[in-house]
Amino acid sequence: MKISKLILIASVLGVFIAGGCKKDSFTSRDTSKLKPTPKDSTPPDPTLVMFDPADETTDWEISGGKGQIDNAAKKEGTACLSSVIGAGDNDGYQHFIKRRPTAVNTNQPIDQCQFVFWLYVSDVSQLRGDGQIELSSSGQSDKNEANWDFGPVAKTLKNGWNEVMLNLITSTPSNGNIDLTKVNFFRIYFWSKQPRAADYTIKVDYLRFRKRPPINVQFANCDQTDNWEMAGGTGQIDKSNKKEGAASLKATIVKTEDYMHFIFRRPDPLNPGLTRANGIFRFWFYVSDVSELKNNDGQIELTSSGQSDKAEMNWNLDQIIPNLKSGWNEMKLDLSKGNENGSDPLDLSKPNFFRIYLWAKSKPHSSDLDLRVDDFRFIEK
Repeated sequence: MKISKLILIASVLGVFIAGGCKKDSFTSRDTSKLKPTPKDSTPPDPTLVMFDPADETTDWEISGGKGQIDNAAKKEGTACLSSVIGAGDNDGYQHFIKRRPTAVNTNQPIDQCQFVFWLYVSDVSQLRGDGQIELSSSGQSDKNEANWDFGPVAKTLKNGWNEVMLNLITSTPSNGNIDLTKVNFFRIYFWSKQPRAADYTIKVDYLRFRKRPPINVQFANCDQTDNWEMAGGTGQIDKSNKKEGAASLKATIVKTEDYMHFIFRRPDPLNPGLTRANGIFRFWFYVSDVSELKNNDGQIELTSSGQSDKAEMNWNLDQIIPNLKSGWNEMKLDLSKGNENGSDPLDLSKPNFFRIYLWAKSKPHSSDLDLRVDDFRFIEK
């Protein structure tokens, strides 16, 4: 009996000691080893010059008298400017105009200056595509003005917010050149399609100038066959073997044939803002077996006439094919080294046509020869 009591007492005491020695968990008060909350390490752009933050309606004119401040749906600062084209509006017209009481010095020459702002559209499918974006140093439109057609911009937009980036070197002057040391006027105007079933919302925000980044402008993405022509009817989309985007374009020189071309007719000309001195035309080119190519014939052509052999720059393939490998090749064509007709040169402000044509070295040849192209761009040296 005594032994049983001793065992019981020892057991209770053991539980008490174990419970009493259990360490409670507390958050440490020693913060000496804690990392501070990370901050955005991206330095501000030292070239940025604010034209208008669009945080208030002062000095703004918005058509229809429907402009208002939107503190909720903004891209920067405290607010954006918002307006609505009503479902019942007869013409579907809208403009945003800013008249600055004091002019802005962009601190950039025209070839290095970029104008950037945020544009919100509720439904891009309802944009008509006409209109303009304008900057001037005269306090009004159509005088000492730089402008861009709204149509090409509209084609790049998506529903919601879009960052619109416009290089001044690609603008069109109107009644004198803009003075970039004293810019004081902005206007964007456009139309929505008629009739509309619902109200149409537009917003603008955070208008500024900065030094433009190096030019890198896509000429063709090769994700679809629209506006493309491949010889022999063998052209197709290839989603599995590509260099960019959703797909590449593939065509085949079958064993019994020896010729192939890829032709692209761009519906809208593109102004990349490059010169012959600083520009490169770049694209990806795939060939399944380089040894099967005829290496002393063929050409790559770029024109501003919508057709070959007029307003053209070209590069002979006999200088290029010997340096190719089987598989994908990055083609970088120096605009300063392209061949041109001195009386009919390429207009670099509006290229709209591309062609590459070449041959297999024999007919017939040992196996089908697959060719692909992808991601055509103008880039800056």
